[in-house]
Amino acid sequence: MNDANRSFPHIELKFSTQGKASPPPGGGRKKTAQTQANQSDRWGHGNKLKGSVSGITSDWQGMLSKRKQEQKPELPDAVPLILQIDPTIFDADELRKYGIEVIAELEDGYILGASADAEFTNLQGKIESFIKAETGGGKVPEIWDILDGSKRPEYILSPELKECWGEIKDNEIYIVDVGIACIGEKSQLKEHPKAEDHYKNPENHIKAVNKWIDDRDLTYQQWDDIKSQREDEFNCFIHEYQGELINIIDGETTTHSKLPDSFSCRISISGKGLRDLVLNFSYVFDVGLPDHIHNILSAEKQPDDIEVSFSLEPPDLNAPRVCIIDSGIQEQHPLLQSAIITNDSRSWVPNETNGTADLVENGGHGTRVAGAVLYPNLIPTSGREQAVCWLQNARVLDKKYHLSKAIFPPALISKIVNFYHGERGTKIFNHSITGSTPYRTQYMSAWATEIDNLSWQHDILFVVAAGNLPVNGWFVDGRFVKSRLLIQDHLQNGEPYPNYLLSSSCRLPNPAQSFQALTVGSVSLQTFRDISSNSKSIAQKDYPSSFSCSGLGIWDSIKPEVVEYGGDFVTDEGSPPLLTTPEAVCLDLVRSTLYGGPLASRDGIGTSFAAPKVAHIAACLAAELPNESCLLYRALIVQSARFPSWVESENFDLYSAIRLLGYGIPNLDRALGGSSNRITLIARGERTIVARQVHVYEVSLPTELRSPGEDQDIRVEVTLSYKAQPRRTRRARRKYLSTWLDWDCSKKGEVPERFRDRLLDEYDAPSDIEKEGKRFNWVLDKRKNWGRARNVSRQEGTLQKDWTIVKSYDLRESFCIAVVGHEGWNNDPEANVPYALVVSFEAVNMNIPLYTSIANVQVSVEVESEISIQI
Repeated sequence: MNDANRSFPHIELKFSTQGKASPPPGGGRKKTAQTQANQSDRWGHGNKLKGSVSGITSDWQGMLSKRKQEQKPELPDAVPLILQIDPTIFDADELRKYGIEVIAELEDGYILGASADAEFTNLQGKIESFIKAETGGGKVPEIWDILDGSKRPEYILSPELKECWGEIKDNEIYIVDVGIACIGEKSQLKEHPKAEDHYKNPENHIKAVNKWIDDRDLTYQQWDDIKSQREDEFNCFIHEYQGELINIIDGETTTHSKLPDSFSCRISISGKGLRDLVLNFSYVFDVGLPDHIHNILSAEKQPDDIEVSFSLEPPDLNAPRVCIIDSGIQEQHPLLQSAIITNDSRSWVPNETNGTADLVENGGHGTRVAGAVLYPNLIPTSGREQAVCWLQNARVLDKKYHLSKAIFPPALISKIVNFYHGERGTKIFNHSITGSTPYRTQYMSAWATEIDNLSWQHDILFVVAAGNLPVNGWFVDGRFVKSRLLIQDHLQNGEPYPNYLLSSSCRLPNPAQSFQALTVGSVSLQTFRDISSNSKSIAQKDYPSSFSCSGLGIWDSIKPEVVEYGGDFVTDEGSPPLLTTPEAVCLDLVRSTLYGGPLASRDGIGTSFAAPKVAHIAACLAAELPNESCLLYRALIVQSARFPSWVESENFDLYSAIRLLGYGIPNLDRALGGSSNRITLIARGERTIVARQVHVYEVSLPTELRSPGEDQDIRVEVTLSYKAQPRRTRRARRKYLSTWLDWDCSKKGEVPERFRDRLLDEYDAPSDIEKEGKRFNWVLDKRKNWGRARNVSRQEGTLQKDWTIVKSYDLRESFCIAVVGHEGWNNDPEANVPYALVVSFEAVNMNIPLYTSIANVQVSVEVESEISIQI
């Protein structure tokens, strides 16, 4: 921390009140037109569903008989089917009452299901009740359609595998990634008994709670048993088709990447077996080809040698550690050597004996990434400087920048975290590796979910690159592949920059959509123009790089969260245009010298090198706040981020800006501390919350700031960072996360008593309290189209920032913020999730000493007794 930051350190955000939430008020969403039409046509809709179910039963029995004659492998004792439900009002997990297990939730209300009862007795009974207008059939109109399993490839296969599905040959061996659901029909715990549920005495309530605990433990054991059984069934099935697990880690075959509701793995299997698996193995919900790691964006010529007499000094012994998951590092490099813990270096590249060196030609890749963590701006050529952190070398890519097909990324990431975090205490992981195709919108990938799950289990932070658009294709298994449109394709198709970056072809790649990673995009370092060659950079300084993949993230979450300088391409007016990377648009990066060349040069561009600049900020925060959580580091990085000035000056569409820039470019000084006109308050220590609970925080504000005569513009920023346990077979934050959070705050002119009265249902506010108050004009707000940016809200992800400019006279003696917990897939009332909360106030007029005036009026606020809250 520099001297200026030390003069204005972050101060503690005071916790004020907490309370339990009362059950939400009654009422529900309005029925859709399709559901209403089904309700009105009992005979027609009911008999349509009955016919579909009868057909599925008949076809399944016929198929089983034929399989027996052909001596095909045994299948699980469950009939696969596809349902389409009303996505607005029908809870998919309610299908258990119909005897149907939800294998996975898909888009547009489609559900992959399985029934252990081949006759569908419960389902048929409810359909019959609906036709006869009897009790028990009331939800049947919300089941719009039932399809047989022959449609499964359309919903299960990845786009790349679907494209070549008709060309699959029986006797060829294919390598695929597979996801298997394993939670059974009982996808949730029983409802926890509440004291207010009219128990005759407290003893009866205690007995009910103890029985619930026993049932909960039994359910957990049943889930484990189902997972073990399905792993065995799956292994037996693929072995019958010459298949095998090929997750090779450290020379050993691992089993599966496991989550609370599913397991995933990479297998080899014959084409005949692959078709049988997709069509008939009822618990499969995801089958895809392995991700191809995107090629490097590198300079087109060898850079000139430069003289470097700079000396890097080792960091403090207890300095943070940053693990570089990449192509290895040239560990004896003069600009890196003093910061590398060589005893921690590991290689997971199979069948190579070259250790952990960065063997990628033309300067390496992991070496450049490691250098960008230590030197985020310019590399010094003279003098001495102490490294801010230690570097650890986790080599996973070979000399051609490939990830071996023998390695399943989720299993690999788990192994790396277990070693570096579990045995070495590492908290920050730089992950500048991405796939080449846009992420699938249907459900979270196994790779991204593993990052989310590891982030949930441990106090760690993954900094992930947003990925680059390609400038050429490549050959995979002898066939030419172009994973998405090239930059040249967009320009030739008449799609101007930056518009083309908003197309679906430019969507983030896997695993950049990870909910709990910090995803980093790129902006251009310089504006470049060469009149002699009639060429110029595609992007101007601080504009999105022409190659940087864009958001939004999955389920409309804000991704990437931040952007950093990653360079740009220069283009001419040719057709097709020629893309080049002259030194002026490149980053100053450390280079591997294994194949010759200088120690450092400006010869690289890409989000791969933007991400480690953010890892540098995380390392600085970890050094300054060693006892705080990675959730707080993540929050402070985003809190420090800001849009470039052109967004406002050009009146650029805010929705598009958020898709391209996330929350903006982070700033190290703002992340580490305040200034005379800016103060940041942080909730220190571990903070956890359960569903249907509210935590209220208050910031006292000085009288001179909010007096009627004052007319100052104050920038208010709030960031909530939390994590929760993922469930991969479910969609959207409400089902993907065990518990989800959001935040609310004071309205314009709202006094603290009124805020409590609004959120705390039993708070006894004075009768004469001011009831007025309009919402501040937030950029995002908590619902879509409430804020200045349309079609997006802040609450869809696990990192929720918002900001606004307020008039000082619209503030009151305290500014209140509430963190609210909501039930996700985990209905255990004791299931808590950790979070971090950050609030900043900044005087737009830099001459106003805001820091001192606000810091001086902060006083301890006693925690009030827990009271009931209405959400």
